[in-house]
Amino acid sequence: MESLTSSGHFGTRAWLICGVLLLATMLNYMDRQALAVTLPTLKNEFSLTESRVGMVEGCFGYAFAFGSILFGLLADRWGPRWLYPIVLIGWSLAGIATAGAGQTWITDWFESSGDLPGTGTYRWLLLCRVVLGVFEAGHWPCALLTVRAILPPQGLALGNGILQSGASIGAVAVPLYIEAAERSGFTWEFPFWSIGLVGLVWVPLWLVVVRDQELRLPLGYSIPSKPLVGDRRLLVRRLGVLVVVIASLTISWQFLRAWLGLFLQDYHGYSKLATRGIMSAYFIVADVGCILSGLLVARLASRGWVVEDARRLGYLIFSLLAVGACLVPFAGSGALMVTLLLVAGAGILGLHPYYYAFTQELSAKRMGILSGGLAAWGWVASSLWQIRIGSLIEQTRSYGLGLVIVGLVPLAGCLVLFLFWPRSQRDVAKPIPVDG
Repeated sequence: MESLTSSGHFGTRAWLICGVLLLATMLNYMDRQALAVTLPTLKNEFSLTESRVGMVEGCFGYAFAFGSILFGLLADRWGPRWLYPIVLIGWSLAGIATAGAGQTWITDWFESSGDLPGTGTYRWLLLCRVVLGVFEAGHWPCALLTVRAILPPQGLALGNGILQSGASIGAVAVPLYIEAAERSGFTWEFPFWSIGLVGLVWVPLWLVVVRDQELRLPLGYSIPSKPLVGDRRLLVRRLGVLVVVIASLTISWQFLRAWLGLFLQDYHGYSKLATRGIMSAYFIVADVGCILSGLLVARLASRGWVVEDARRLGYLIFSLLAVGACLVPFAGSGALMVTLLLVAGAGILGLHPYYYAFTQELSAKRMGILSGGLAAWGWVASSLWQIRIGSLIEQTRSYGLGLVIVGLVPLAGCLVLFLFWPRSQRDVAKPIPVDG
C-alpha cells in the first residue's frame, strides 16, 4: 500500500480510504442530526418539552458511552474489517425505525392511561436514540484504528481532520436535505428512513475499497513484546489529561449540535428556513476549522516543528476561538451573534483532530478500548450536562449559562493539556507500548 512519502504527500490509497471514512462519518452525523433539525416540528406536534429533549439527548449519550466500551473491546479483538459494517447496519436500522415515531400503531404500545400527550412518541424516540447511540459509538474505534493503520504520526492530525470533517458535512447536508424534502411534499419522517437506507449502501463500498491486509499493522509503529514500568506510568498520566480534554470537547460540541435549532427558532424567533440556513453555515465553518487544524500541524511539521509542539500550539489557537460562545448571550439576535456561533463552532470542532491524534498514540494494540473508554466518559459527562441543562432551559427560558460553559470548558482542557501532558521523544511521536 502507498504510504506517506518522504516529501510529505499522501499516497492515493490513503486518500481513498480517508474518503470512505469521511463518508461514514457523514452518514453517522446525518442519522444523528436529523432529530436536531426536526425538533422544532416534533416539539410542537408531539408535545416534546425541553426536559424531554434533554432526556432523549442524555440517554443517547449514555448509550453512546456503553457502545464506546463495547465496540472498543471488539475493535481491538477483531479489527475494523467486519466490525465496521455491523455498526453501520445497526445505526442505519435505528435511524429508519425513528420514522415510526409518527405512527400511532407503534406509539400506542408505549402509552398508558393518564400519560401526558405525546408520551408514546417520546418513549419511542427514546428507544430509537438509545439503539442509535450504541451502534454509532462503534464508528469511532473502527475509524481511528483505520486512520492509524494507513498514516504515520505526522499525518494523523490531518487524517483525523478529514475523518472528523464528515461530521460537519453531514450536519450541513441534513438541514438542506430536509428543507428540499419538505418543499417536495415529504413529511418529517422521510429523512430518517431515507438516510438510513443510504447508510446500508456504504457497507459494500467499504468491503470493496478497503483490503484486510491494510488494517492489520499500523504504519510506522513498533510493538514491543513486553511493556515497561515507566511506559505504564506515562500512560496513566496521559489518560488523566485526556479524561479532562474529552469531557470538555463533548460537553461543548454536543450542546451546540443538539440545541442550536431550538436556540435559533424558539428562543430568537428565526424562521424555519433561516434556522436551517444558519445551522448549515455553522457546520460548514466548523468543517473548515477541522481541516485547518490538521493542515496547521502538517505545515508546521514540514517546517521542522516537533509534531507534539505543533499540536499544542494548534490546541491553544482553537480553544481561544471556542471562547466566542461565551459572548453569544450578550450579542443580541443579529449578525454578531451568528458570527460568534460560527467562530465557536470552528474552534470546538477544530480541537477534535488533536484529541484523536493524542489518543491514537496511547497504545499500539489497545487503542480501541482506550479510545472507547475515554469516549464513554466524555458521553457520560455530556449526558449529565444535557439532562441538567434541558431542565434549566425549561425553567429559566434562557440558554445563557449553557453557552458560557460551552465557551470556557475547551480552554480549561487546553490548560490541563499544557500543564500535565508529558513530553515524549523529541524527534517523533510514538505510541506508548502497553500491550502486555
